Amino acid sequence: MRPFLYHVHGVGRHDFSNLDPGDLLAVEAVAQEREQDLVPTVFLVRDNLPSLVDLLKHYDELRRAGRLPHIAGFAVEGPLLGPEGGVPREGKWVPTWREWVALAELGDLGLKYIVMAPDSLALDERVDGGHTFAELLELFYDHGTRIALGHFHHDDPDRSAQRTRDVVAHLHATYEPSPYLVLTDHLYNDMPRTFTHAWRTPEERARRDAEVAEFLRSPWTPQNVADLLGPVPAVLLETTREGLVTPCLNFDGLHVDIEVCRRTVEYLGAERLVALTDHIEVSAMASEKLWLDPTGLWRRQDGVVAAGSTDFEQQRANMRAVGLPEEAVEAVFDTVPRAVMAFVPRRRLQPEPA
Repeated sequence: MRPFLYHVHGVGRHDFSNLDPGDLLAVEAVAQEREQDLVPTVFLVRDNLPSLVDLLKHYDELRRAGRLPHIAGFAVEGPLLGPEGGVPREGKWVPTWREWVALAELGDLGLKYIVMAPDSLALDERVDGGHTFAELLELFYDHGTRIALGHFHHDDPDRSAQRTRDVVAHLHATYEPSPYLVLTDHLYNDMPRTFTHAWRTPEERARRDAEVAEFLRSPWTPQNVADLLGPVPAVLLETTREGLVTPCLNFDGLHVDIEVCRRTVEYLGAERLVALTDHIEVSAMASEKLWLDPTGLWRRQDGVVAAGSTDFEQQRANMRAVGLPEEAVEAVFDTVPRAVMAFVPRRRLQPEPA
């Protein structure tokens, strides 16, 4: 079976955040030559919403004609994101209800998931035009697009954790349950944490071995993960173990240290995880110029990490290098992401009582 590149921002000369309808066959040609399947992920600038609609309309036409067998669907990262994190600065904005509807309707054309900060609003808070956050979530799900939880606020971790739990509970009460009903963006990145998740600079790398060994000295249990990791990572891990969420994890060793990745796989089970490459192969994303640091991370001009450059082959090698079995590698890079992409949310006949 072909490798599955889940949540990738660009391949070859293509920045998926600036893709034209005429580029789709060229992207398909790259994927075909490399024998890969792709889920192109877009950072959406407000002015680019009409062009994204055109892109997805053309994608749907070509897909139905059987001309894009290597492009499994699209994803959008944002625009409802927390105030921190390495995204193009024009990729964070607050849509009107009409813009939200236009985005949600892309689910009918192949938009598989959209990354949102689940702690931006309480479920009963108003988004725009009198509609609640809960109604916004349902709008997307009714068009077949799921939420990937990510890019959290950092000012109140307990509130963020509770709002995340509320979103997960609401969606499972409204739609037929499945581990694939709710997704996450890259686990541990851009969320409040109580631990060091990556050692990137030379000074940090000099301390890395001792610090990671000390951090992983304590086994993870449901009783202690909130203390060890923080309330937001803990609620994501525990809802995953409850079969309510499928999280994504980057195995480049730079977004998250590879030993932390190994412990996460052991705690959750590879059958509950998706590997995302989160990489791009050109030096710009959503028209924002990037620079490649010595570790292989793409950074914005202000130094904030924006994406990776490590492809799936190196990420799979990283997993093997820390002793994860081949079955785990196959699960996170192939079996689970294909199951996630094949899943379609459906409303319960009778919603569960609150």
